[in-house]
Amino acid sequence: MMIRSAVAVALVLVFAASGSMAASFDCKKASTFAEKSICADGYLSKVDEVLSGAYKKALTTSQDPDRLRNLQREWIAERDQCITQKCLDKSLGERVSYLNNYSNAEQKFAYDAEQKIRKEQREVERQVQEAAYAQRMDEQKLAQEQSRQQELRIAEQQRRRQEQQRSHAQITPATPSYQAQAYSAPRQLAMPTPQAVPEKSFLQKTWQSVIQGPGWKYLLVFGLVITCWTVWRHHTEKCTIYLSYTDAGICNFLPAAGAVGALLLRWLEMPGMLQGIVFAIGVLLGVGYAIYATLRTNHGALNITLVVLTKITMITVFFVVIGMLIASLFSNNGRRKGESQARTAARHRREKKETMAHIAALSVAYTALTAWMCRNPEFTSLSECFEFDPTPQLA
Repeated sequence: MMIRSAVAVALVLVFAASGSMAASFDCKKASTFAEKSICADGYLSKVDEVLSGAYKKALTTSQDPDRLRNLQREWIAERDQCITQKCLDKSLGERVSYLNNYSNAEQKFAYDAEQKIRKEQREVERQVQEAAYAQRMDEQKLAQEQSRQQELRIAEQQRRRQEQQRSHAQITPATPSYQAQAYSAPRQLAMPTPQAVPEKSFLQKTWQSVIQGPGWKYLLVFGLVITCWTVWRHHTEKCTIYLSYTDAGICNFLPAAGAVGALLLRWLEMPGMLQGIVFAIGVLLGVGYAIYATLRTNHGALNITLVVLTKITMITVFFVVIGMLIASLFSNNGRRKGESQARTAARHRREKKETMAHIAALSVAYTALTAWMCRNPEFTSLSECFEFDPTPQLA
């Protein structure tokens, strides 16, 4: 046991001796109480070595190394004022903490500055890209305008040439009677007559007056009044608009499928007549199923008429509004007066986001209203929806 104790004491002395040589300065030149204490105490020597490393790290990360050196000299002067071990220990510990915090703060400042520079670079790149995109759009518009002007000039030249030919044909020298008779008949046959222009039918005139005049407004108000009345009767269980979620889904899916099919055929560059046929089939199937489902779930001519008109009004208004919003996504309003290209592009992006939000909100509201109108809040099988029962299925 005594041998082990002696070995341990020797190791401690060796560590203390080696620690006294680990200070950040030459202990042979130690003159103040602080320097002599650091050289004599192994723990303080290790702390001084750590402080020296922290100081070097702070110098490498500092934005103002000269100021840090001056602060270090001032601290050394304060350290040398210590005349007790406790004062020296506290001064060294506080200085190590200060240098570490200083290094961390400088690193964070450098990192933030670098991130700010990168952000500014990305913003500049984005603005350059937007400006390039706007310039390309302007060039395309200019090219289109030039092409249109060229087409107008060509059309004007052709018109003038035709007028010159007609005027030249009218001013001809006198010819014998047999020549006049030979050429007069073809010219008279070639000239169009006003009777060749077909007149519009009564249905075409009526439809044009409804669309271009205030007739569609009257129809819309009439449909809204009928819808409100039917919803009130549905709420009082005098009639049934939709029997279940499946019933409502089929009634709204069929015209939507017709519209999507027509758009798909348009994208595939199919004939316009085929597109119209597909769309008309979807609409007719939707109207037919609406009438069929109404006959299954209601009785009385008044209830059947009100429910059918309500379904047609709601579905028509919803799909027309959604179609107008979707069409506005692909329209280009152009640049306003005094507006820069970057602001125009930003405004277009903002307007498209707002339109998408309107489409989503309108779809959610219409779906919620349709679900509320279902008498049975559940999904039923398709066989139940298409199974005809002469007795109305009122809840």
